[in-house]
Amino acid sequence: MKRLAGLPVLLCLLVPFLGCDKATPVAPSGTTLTISANPTKIGLTGSSTITVVGRKPDGNPLNPGTEIRLSSDRGTVSPSVVEVDSSGRATATLRGDGRKGAAKVTAAVADATAEISVQIGESDETTPSLIVSVNPSVIPVSGTSTITVVARNADGSSVGAGQQVILTSTLGTITPSRPTTKADGTATATLTAGAQSGTAKISAVLGSSAAATADVEIKDAILTLTADKTSVQEGVATTIRFTAFVTAFQGDPIKGKRVDFRAERGTWTPSSATTDDEGKAVFVLSLPAEAVNSDETFQAVASMISGSGTPITATLDITIRNNP
Repeated sequence: MKRLAGLPVLLCLLVPFLGCDKATPVAPSGTTLTISANPTKIGLTGSSTITVVGRKPDGNPLNPGTEIRLSSDRGTVSPSVVEVDSSGRATATLRGDGRKGAAKVTAAVADATAEISVQIGESDETTPSLIVSVNPSVIPVSGTSTITVVARNADGSSVGAGQQVILTSTLGTITPSRPTTKADGTATATLTAGAQSGTAKISAVLGSSAAATADVEIKDAILTLTADKTSVQEGVATTIRFTAFVTAFQGDPIKGKRVDFRAERGTWTPSSATTDDEGKAVFVLSLPAEAVNSDETFQAVASMISGSGTPITATLDITIRNNP
């Protein structure tokens, strides 16, 4: 029993010595670091392997287990603290967080630091530019228009083949909506109009480029307005005969379409009418005799509702001439 009494004391004395191998090595003053990234350019949510090598002042690798701290001003580095191996080397991963720009990755240990830049997404100097054209730019409902996108690098060269363009439209359907570029940097798709008329706003984006746009007018009817005269003398009561023409996009007359008339002066007879077999609706505007101090112009307006519910208007300017 007396021999065992001193054992706890002996163990307590040995514990510090047994734990010496578990202490974290410390980098000496004068340590040097080198840092590299592979690749040096990644997508907005891509990743790059960061490699750091630490050496003592005499050129030998840092002791295994020496900790090096890593940080980045853009994206995230994981792990943020790495331990070098027997060659003084350690690795971590930089991941993009969706923000475009150059990420400055910094490694630090003792009094040594090293930095490297990794481009996340496209820089302003390398962002491609797009031109969008449509042909034709005016189509009927259910009609089609060809969309052509020309993509160029910042230096004006073609972006090359296989680059995906994202196309969207506020009206109609685009096929394909994700065309790829040919060797000359062009990509094509087709806009197919539905039953709704209006302005289809086409937008194209490639990678980090700014959106390029173009408009296609979709029409299901055309309304035009004519008059037997567009100017009258002051002080003379008169009438003006207006004719509204309603045609389909291809030029065929549309019968039975209601047309409404309005003007800032005078009285209409009638104020609304339906088109005949020739697509015509006739209105008469009666103007009273009135004096004006100088030539005055007012508008006569014909309006109708298209098949898709879109208002369509046509206007004419009528001038009352002042007698000198």
